[in-house]
Amino acid sequence: MSANPGESGGPPPTAVRVPAAFRFADGRPRFSMVVPTAALSDAGIKVMAHDEARAGGYEYPSRRFIDSHLAVGDLFIDVGAHWGIFSLHAATRYPGQVKVMAVEPHPRNVQQLIRGVTDNRLESAIEVIAAAAGGAPGTAPLVFNSTMGNSLRGIGLPSEAPKMGQVTVPVVTLDGLLAERPEIAGRRMILKVDAEGYEPEVMEGAAGLLASGRVAALIWEHGRAFLAGERRQAMLAMADRIAAAGFRQYRFPHPNMGGPLVPFAPTGESFNVFALAPDVERLPVYAKPESTPEVLPDPCRAPDAPDTRARITEILIRHKATDAARWADFEALRAGAVERADLAASRIEAGSRVLDVGAGVMALRDVLAADSVYQPADLVPFDPATQVIDLNDARFPAGTFDVAVMLDVLEFLHHPKAVLRALLTNAPRLLVSYRPAGDSPLSARRRRGYVNDFT
Repeated sequence: MSANPGESGGPPPTAVRVPAAFRFADGRPRFSMVVPTAALSDAGIKVMAHDEARAGGYEYPSRRFIDSHLAVGDLFIDVGAHWGIFSLHAATRYPGQVKVMAVEPHPRNVQQLIRGVTDNRLESAIEVIAAAAGGAPGTAPLVFNSTMGNSLRGIGLPSEAPKMGQVTVPVVTLDGLLAERPEIAGRRMILKVDAEGYEPEVMEGAAGLLASGRVAALIWEHGRAFLAGERRQAMLAMADRIAAAGFRQYRFPHPNMGGPLVPFAPTGESFNVFALAPDVERLPVYAKPESTPEVLPDPCRAPDAPDTRARITEILIRHKATDAARWADFEALRAGAVERADLAASRIEAGSRVLDVGAGVMALRDVLAADSVYQPADLVPFDPATQVIDLNDARFPAGTFDVAVMLDVLEFLHHPKAVLRALLTNAPRLLVSYRPAGDSPLSARRRRGYVNDFT
């Protein structure tokens, strides 16, 4: 971040310029954002500025996804554009060859959004629409919480969240906006919707768009508003409509680290959902350069209350999905890792080539003989050498080894026999741990996250 120039010894700068973490091929930042220093007291702005300047990019996986699937000639629609970081990002993927509609209702956010567009000379690429998106045109109150936490009619704001006023704003539908712009309505599109719990209504107003066959990808936020009650039912109905339109829905295990897209299940964490049209294939991994383990933010952690944990396990069983938040929480994975690694290492000969499946924090590496060859494989990479896999999604390791080790993993597999057979193509010898079902009720296993119950 760089400050506005000022006289030596004079008043502090009133703003900082944050260059984009994503760069052009010649190394120049694709855009920059001017952030008033007073705005850094807002928690969301502070995180955005910090992550962009020092953590490799704000919401890096989502932006890497956009870069991977946006094409020349596309239209990018940014609902809940805030200050425009996604709009600026999309407009600069192929400069002059992508159109952007940035939809934002908060008056002050709109001012910053316009400033970002004009500062980066992107007026011809980005259209700013000062309105909220919804299911029907009209007006509605926008309730303020923070620059990123505004909600139409207050939907989605936690009951304990401070209310900082409201203003009545126009509401438009995405189908209506496109009907008014036939010159761009026929383009292939990527749609991003971040509406603080109002996503179902936004998608109601985009029914024609969703059915048009022109949407290549859709990003929507699965936030705290969708954890219970009427909002949860509205979200589930929306997800069903998206799936019925032929889209396959995924999520990243970690909101900041690059990684694989894993099948979506409506569990108890906050995350973005990535829906791909039938003719669009996901990449095996959306890698973040020089990625290192990052602490999982609290809203993205798997709930640990036993009964809640059991309900989430049942959801994962129904969807045959991986418990992504569990495997992205490196600190939680340390429990018992050393003890299991010691037990396994005592059964592995020196000089062996070892595949560590579900490597976690790679405790096994540190207790193997010095002349061993170690290859970690896991859903989220603790180390850049990790092969990224999702055993529940038939994404298995590659390579040939003397022994494959799988510790504290088998209990969480929906198709364990298929996984074991696949691993036998990697190594003639498997070393596996398992906690068998005993006399305790199956509900106790569900509270621990176990999805199978062998004796």
